[in-house]
Amino acid sequence: MLRTRHTLLLGLLLVGVLVPPAVRGQAAADTYRDPLAYTRVAAAAEAVPWTIRNQATGETRQAMGRYLLLDSREFYVRSATLATVLQASRYWDGRLRRLDLKIGGQSFGLTADTRVVRLADGELLMPVPVLDHEGDLWLPMTFVTAVVGPRAGERISWDDEGRKLTVGTAEYNVTRLRAEVLGRSTAVHVECAAPLGYRATSPRSGVIELKIYGAEVNAGRLSLGGRGLLRSARTRQLDDHAVITFEVDQLVGRYRTYAADEGRDIVLVLEEEQVSAIPDPVPLGRADLNIEQGVVDVTNEIRLQTVVIDPGHGGHDVGAVGTRGIMEKDVNLGVARELKRYLRDESDLRVVLTRERDEYLELADRAEIANTNDGDIFISLHCNSWFNDGAHGLETYFLSPAQSDWAKSVEAAENATPGAGAPAGDVDFIVWELVQNRFISSSSQLAEIIQADMTAALGLPNRGVRQAGFRVLVGAYMPAVLIELGFLSHKSEEEKLGDRTYQRQLAAALGEAILTYRKQLSAPPGDASGDATGGEAYEDNEPVGGERRD
Repeated sequence: MLRTRHTLLLGLLLVGVLVPPAVRGQAAADTYRDPLAYTRVAAAAEAVPWTIRNQATGETRQAMGRYLLLDSREFYVRSATLATVLQASRYWDGRLRRLDLKIGGQSFGLTADTRVVRLADGELLMPVPVLDHEGDLWLPMTFVTAVVGPRAGERISWDDEGRKLTVGTAEYNVTRLRAEVLGRSTAVHVECAAPLGYRATSPRSGVIELKIYGAEVNAGRLSLGGRGLLRSARTRQLDDHAVITFEVDQLVGRYRTYAADEGRDIVLVLEEEQVSAIPDPVPLGRADLNIEQGVVDVTNEIRLQTVVIDPGHGGHDVGAVGTRGIMEKDVNLGVARELKRYLRDESDLRVVLTRERDEYLELADRAEIANTNDGDIFISLHCNSWFNDGAHGLETYFLSPAQSDWAKSVEAAENATPGAGAPAGDVDFIVWELVQNRFISSSSQLAEIIQADMTAALGLPNRGVRQAGFRVLVGAYMPAVLIELGFLSHKSEEEKLGDRTYQRQLAAALGEAILTYRKQLSAPPGDASGDATGGEAYEDNEPVGGERRD
């Protein structure tokens, strides 16, 4: 018993000696503090160079870092170096051995010998601790890539083998936010390097969200403070689009959006009315879309009377072929016929098919059929295929240069039609792209309604709305989208796509989406006075309070 007491006392004394006084004074709130973390520091670890590449500016620089943790391949860098690289402000509390970093408007709290990162909305736990070494805190690269990147809106990637950190993207195509006060209204300009599709919604009271398809934003730097009826604007980058969230004054009763400068300037106009706040819009049915009264593109007085359905491929051009031998051209035609039947039974819409039987058509001829039949919307039906047989789900595209590697691969597959005429030249494509810029807002709006309605109705994986330069859409003088109904390379999806009952289900879901879009177009456009669109896309949005629009 005496030996046990001596051993326990010796252990307590050793802990008291080993743990530095500053650590003993550490706040008890750090549950994940490792007081012996410094004993696992590889003090003899050599400093090795690492490279930082700023994609936006093209600047490259080098710094030194270390594999500082014993039995770990985690790369560590000095907090001072990291603050310089990420243009962060630092505050050091020596008593608590705590460092606060502010990067891109976000705050990150770090304490020596802990794995916890304190954030404005909670805490995150890293797999390895922050280390106190040579008079500075050393931070794991995991903190940079997994914590700072997503939170600060920075595109950050780390190549461990080459020890290269890449920050940002090669080119941001949303370049500036600015606001101007116009009497009792406020105009917020979103300046873009090229025309981009967009959609504005009011998800809750006092908030307007602008989704911009194909946008690349520097979310950590692109923001706006309060001015006029605008309280703040902040951005976030997602995989294939960006979202700008506007906090607005409670006096805002309505808003409208339009595109100027040939689609390169998306303008959100906030208008004051004597209401206490923007009412919460009511989601539309199963698709969970906010369809507000007056959300309508009136650039060309778009109405919906004639729907042109294009069953992709045909004749000797079979399209994709599944492992069971099901051919894309047959699925496309089957769904198109069922869709025509559904719309004929459920509405007074006129429906035109570009082909009624198994025949080959040039891509340009399909758009010409739509134009000569005075089509109001053009929908091209296709099926996907991929090397990875696990890929499945539904995608909807509208015309614009492809914004992602996946979109480019799908674009290349659909444009490579056997026996087709010469591809449209760059000049021809640019001319028709400019024509489509007039419909880019309504095309993206149609695409999003179709994508949301069909995936919700059928329980399909939602692969999102995308942009690509499909030749079949080039030349259609109307809102135009292309739908990839599923993957013939996926075993169960191929089986369903070849089934007549499932084709009817696809047609019904698509038909309902078209009717939803028609309802939206027929809603009262509201006060469109002072239209400064100059022929560009224009939307007018007025939340409807408690009124449900089905």
